[in-house]
Amino acid sequence: MVEITSIASRTTASICKVLTPDSRCSVRPRLIEALVDYKKRFLDLEIGWPGSVGDCRIFENSYLNGKYEEELAKLGTAPLMTGEDINEEIPAFILGDSAYRNSRHMVTTYKVTECNADRSVRHLNFELSKARYQVEHAFGLLKGRFQVFEKPLRSAGEDLPFSVRLIASICVIHNFLIDARDTVPEADILRAAAERNGGVVEDDVDDEEIGGAREQNYERATREAFVRHSRWLDEENEV
Repeated sequence: MVEITSIASRTTASICKVLTPDSRCSVRPRLIEALVDYKKRFLDLEIGWPGSVGDCRIFENSYLNGKYEEELAKLGTAPLMTGEDINEEIPAFILGDSAYRNSRHMVTTYKVTECNADRSVRHLNFELSKARYQVEHAFGLLKGRFQVFEKPLRSAGEDLPFSVRLIASICVIHNFLIDARDTVPEADILRAAAERNGGVVEDDVDDEEIGGAREQNYERATREAFVRHSRWLDEENEV
């Protein structure tokens, strides 16, 4: 299954919550949706949506959604074996979680029930999840380096545009530290953040949005080619 991980476009999409207080000082979630590369750098940000809005809806209304297919199409394709002497061309794509909709340039992970029902899907999902782990790491490093994200952003209750610029600026600094090869080891940053938060990791998946995504027609979805590749490998291993 090494081909799945290596052929994947080195970009991943995911969602992260940043908590901000409202005018009555109660906590209200705001969202960051970010595109992250294999170096854990933030390539694109959608900041400031209310926490009640689903991941897929934010993406569909984002600037990135209007551009990514056109831009990824320019990168061409790579061959992937899906059977004996059968190669399929795989385009560049964004890798997201199961809240997003599959398409030619968007590949998502599977739900647990889908993995349990099909061995090949389970094997594929393991590889996709490994590739998508970079984005979880990126948000962990961001929160570990900048502890402002560990508490509600009180500035958002008074000046939301300022808070949006603040978050974007911190992500730029995060990218700079990666490019400058920050001397603090990533493991130390993540360990310290986990200790401050009691080792808790939040999972923000909207089941309603997942259900909506599953109703789409995936005939041309790139993920289906990966499934064929996974089934072919399983069949080869049984021989």
